Amino acid sequence: MKKTKGFGLTPNQGKLQSILEYKKYKIIERNDLISLIFKYKISNHPEYLIKSMLQKKRLISFKRGYYIIIPVSSIDKTIGMDEFELNESFLKSNEYYIGLYNTFNLHGFSEQVPNKMFVFNTKYSTDKKILHYNFKFFKIRKDKLFGIFRKYKYPYSDKERTIIDALDYPEYLGGLSEVIERIKKVKYNKKRLINYAIKYRSIKIIKLIGLLTNSNKLLNLLKKKKALSYYTTIKKTSTKFLDKKWKIRMI
Repeated sequence: MKKTKGFGLTPNQGKLQSILEYKKYKIIERNDLISLIFKYKISNHPEYLIKSMLQKKRLISFKRGYYIIIPVSSIDKTIGMDEFELNESFLKSNEYYIGLYNTFNLHGFSEQVPNKMFVFNTKYSTDKKILHYNFKFFKIRKDKLFGIFRKYKYPYSDKERTIIDALDYPEYLGGLSEVIERIKKVKYNKKRLINYAIKYRSIKIIKLIGLLTNSNKLLNLLKKKKALSYYTTIKKTSTKFLDKKWKIRMI
C-alpha cells in the first residue's frame, strides 16, 4: 500500500489515526478499537491493522487489552497525560494511594526527588514503565488502605502512614537505619502513629514504632500477644543493633 505522506502510515493506518485523534482518544480498549475500525469500514482485518499500528508506535500497549494513542504531532511520545492519569488508567480503581518515596519527600523526611511513582493498591504488585514514566506497585489488603489524604485530587499517604510504610519497606529509602534517623528529625502525630501501628497488625512494625515512641500502650499490647518472649530479627539494615526492651535485633 502507498504510505501516507510525511508520517510513514498506509492509507488505512492514516485513516484510523485521524479518527482516533479527531475523537480525542488518549487511551482505548481493544474491543472499542475493533468496533471503531468496523464502524468506519477501515479494514476487514482489525487485528492486523492494530498490530501494524503497534509496530509503527502509533499505539502503545500498556496493559492487556488497552492502548495509548500517540498523536502524529507528538514529541518523545507525549500524549497530554501525566503519570497520575496513566496510573489511574492502569489501575482502573480508586483503591490506591501514592506513598513511600513520593510522600517521604512530600512530608519533608528527604529532599531527594524520586524518579518513580510508588503506588499502594489492591490489584497489582509489579514494576511498570509506561512511556517514559516509572511505577512501582505494591499490592496490599483493602483493610490496609488507611492514613490517606488528597492532594491535587490524588490520594497520598499522610505523614504517619508514610512512616509505617517506610519502616516496612526501608530498602527503597536507603535502609532501615537511615529511615529511623530521618524519622527522628521530623515532627509527627505520636498518638496517630501508635494507632496506625496497631491497625497495621504487624509485630515488626509495632516493635519499631514502640522503639520510636516508647509507648506503654504498644508495650502492653506486645506483652498481651506474648511478642516480647522472642526477638524480632530485621536483616540487611546496614547496622548491628539490639534492644532488650522491645526485643528487636537488627543485623
